[in-house]
Amino acid sequence: MTIEAQKLEVINKIAMLQDTLLLAKVKQILDKSDIHKSLTKPRQAGWGKGIFTYIADDFNDIPQGFEDYIPQK
Repeated sequence: MTIEAQKLEVINKIAMLQDTLLLAKVKQILDKSDIHKSLTKPRQAGWGKGIFTYIADDFNDIPQGFEDYIPQK
């Protein structure tokens, strides 16, 4: 089942609800998800500066057997 089909199924079930307590719970869940989205901050460049203090001298060397996976220029 696709995500669109799942959304339509949930929307249809919500539309048929008659219980006000269930509707309140659904609204509470939806409101929490909106709040969570607004609280997330975009990533900021440079936050990891200084984490890596050592990089091996052979870091850019190609391990034996992986030569075929390197694109040719």
